[in-house]
Amino acid sequence: MKRFRVWLLPLALAAAQLAIWPGAADPPSAAATVTGAAVTLVVAVALLWRRSAPLAVLGVVTVALTVGALGVPADVLVLIGTADVIVLYNVAVLRPWRLTLAAAAGTMAWQCAMIAIGPPDPDLGYPVEVVLTLAAYSIVVAFGRARHHWHAERAGAAARLAEAEQRRARAADTERHRLARELHDVTAHHLTSIVVIASAAQRLGGTRPELVAEARDFAARTGRDTLAALHRLVALLRLPDERPGPAARRLAELAEGFRLLGQPVTVEAGPGDPPGPAADAAVGIAREALTNALRYAPGGAVRIRLATADGRTELTVDDDGARGPGVTGVGSGRGIAGMRERAAALGGTLTAGHRPEGGWRVRLVLPPASAAPPARAPRWRLGAEQVIDVMLLLLAMILPLSVLLAADDDPAVTRAPVALLLIVVLASSVPIALRRSRPWAVLAVVTAASWAWPLLIVAGLVPYSLGWLIATCLVAEVIAVYAVARYARGPGLSALSIPAALTAAVLAAAAVLVMEPSMGDGEIPPVVALLIMSVFLCVPIGAAAGGAWLAGFLVRRRHGRILAGEHDAVAAATAQAIAAAAAERARVAAGLRAAVLRDTARVATAADEGDLDQVLDSARAALDAMRGLLDGLRADPGRDPVERDPQPTVAALPGLVERWRAGGREVGLELREPGRPLPADVDLSAFRVVELLLAGDTGPVSVRADLAGDPLRIAVRPMPADPGGEVAAGLRARLAAVGGTMITGADGGPEFLLPAPPNPGGNRPDEQRSAEVASSPSG
Repeated sequence: MKRFRVWLLPLALAAAQLAIWPGAADPPSAAATVTGAAVTLVVAVALLWRRSAPLAVLGVVTVALTVGALGVPADVLVLIGTADVIVLYNVAVLRPWRLTLAAAAGTMAWQCAMIAIGPPDPDLGYPVEVVLTLAAYSIVVAFGRARHHWHAERAGAAARLAEAEQRRARAADTERHRLARELHDVTAHHLTSIVVIASAAQRLGGTRPELVAEARDFAARTGRDTLAALHRLVALLRLPDERPGPAARRLAELAEGFRLLGQPVTVEAGPGDPPGPAADAAVGIAREALTNALRYAPGGAVRIRLATADGRTELTVDDDGARGPGVTGVGSGRGIAGMRERAAALGGTLTAGHRPEGGWRVRLVLPPASAAPPARAPRWRLGAEQVIDVMLLLLAMILPLSVLLAADDDPAVTRAPVALLLIVVLASSVPIALRRSRPWAVLAVVTAASWAWPLLIVAGLVPYSLGWLIATCLVAEVIAVYAVARYARGPGLSALSIPAALTAAVLAAAAVLVMEPSMGDGEIPPVVALLIMSVFLCVPIGAAAGGAWLAGFLVRRRHGRILAGEHDAVAAATAQAIAAAAAERARVAAGLRAAVLRDTARVATAADEGDLDQVLDSARAALDAMRGLLDGLRADPGRDPVERDPQPTVAALPGLVERWRAGGREVGLELREPGRPLPADVDLSAFRVVELLLAGDTGPVSVRADLAGDPLRIAVRPMPADPGGEVAAGLRARLAAVGGTMITGADGGPEFLLPAPPNPGGNRPDEQRSAEVASSPSG
């Protein structure tokens, strides 16, 4: 269909031109016939490329029409001569405004030259012809630029729809990640604390029995707090936009909770409060950093500093290092990565590492939230619509003004009150500029102005010979009818503009015609003459008004349908995104109720009954259930379970290697099984070390993992390229978490050692297995 529209116009133009010439009554010369036919053919063929190469086509058409103007009698190529206007319109639609301006200036200069070398128009004169030509070409360019802006708006709407579709596609994943952070924040602060305190009480209960009672009290109190927090989270799943209080108050409450666990924490918060998303991120990252300090630096002083200036948020969490043995087996290594993801989601950065003076530092920097620029007062500028308005006014006024202001010997013109006529011409033309904002008012004004001409003639102020100037009002009325159909509110009533304009225009024009001197011989009564003239004028004026209304109505309906379709598509994609996020919240709420809340309730019950072993079992079971829920959130529910990421343990190393092989990479694995249960943190760290070392694309690679001895030995050959240092940073953090080291192996390459001591407390195998799976859901 698009290709059909491209060649239909050139074909119709060429056929119409050849039909009216050279088939004229006076046969042209053979040279003129050949020239005219060649020009018509060249121009028609060139128009086939008017959309793909409009500037080149404009050059070809200009040259061909120049040849036609010099070799063919004047005004016989009138139809094919409009080709330059067609191509200039396509230039304005398809090319930037600078090229359009240059092309329009060149085309206008060429047309003015053609008018100068051609035969003069005795009625208009060269200046008027030039002004009309410039106005006509300016209107063509303005309409083309308006179409260009329409296409740009449609492209913008398509981009908005694509963005909405992307949000819809990402909605479930985005909500899963958000909920994963929320769940991690709850469990890291509550359930992990229970495991830490209960484990310490079990380990030291023989020498300090008072710790057992304190651990039971803490587990009972914290278990109930955990239940309350989880119930609040379930409620927030229904109200995702609810926001807690100021960040400084939330950090103070967070610090107080960790002080009860024996971790000295101080908070320094400057004036001002970060915006909602930045405050949530700062509190969540502070909670994660404090939890890590509790695990790996128990008893060490921790300082939290929060500063907000010019919309920029900076959070620093420093600890002085451990004052006692840390607790292993309750983390899964995703804490720092999760903090970085949360910072990156807001366009910020997070750094974590050892402090030169000892201890650990976590630093978060968030940029100012994007805000809309301050509103500025609207500034008038000359755009396509303004050019169209000016040129329409010029075209409507140029002919009557040229007649009124010309130095003519016609006594009818010299006796006429020129100032009064100018007022009438302006009254019927200037309102056109307001047709978009006040279409009905414009129609009323130009309709009333049309009656000025018969009244002035009856009053004897204007001679009948100038009555034809009423045509200015008739043209303005047709434009006003189009404007009512196109822009007026209540489009269902816009059809009333046809009879309103038709009645006034027909009666006013008929009244002017009836005043013709020959009509006053008394043969036909004035009323009868008025009716007869009205009937004759009703057809052409009614056709013009009806056509103008239909054109405006169809353009309005088409544009309305396009805009409504774009709006509905964006709204539908947004609604689907909201529904997908709601479905994820419902799924998480169901998972919380099914497992996590049940096991968490058992923690408080077991603590009230004084059963510290059951407290530990229930807390670890709740953590395990939470981790399973979070693993489901981080994975794609639509993927086959076999394709999901393996659980991060040494038992999953063959599966990790198979995934790389399935991706087309050659990976060899030499694995010596541990033959015994490994501590959960070491088990996880061994997997993560191999995962990090396989991250680089180094071609064929070999993995050696000796997990049978103490320490575990891991090596990958060749080592991955690490231009940004991300792999090295990840390895340092992973080794530091479990007290691992890096040495030089027998082959000269690096080898990574992870300590694998016997499990403390002499746990039975089934108890040890429970300890392994009860790692924190932070990773």
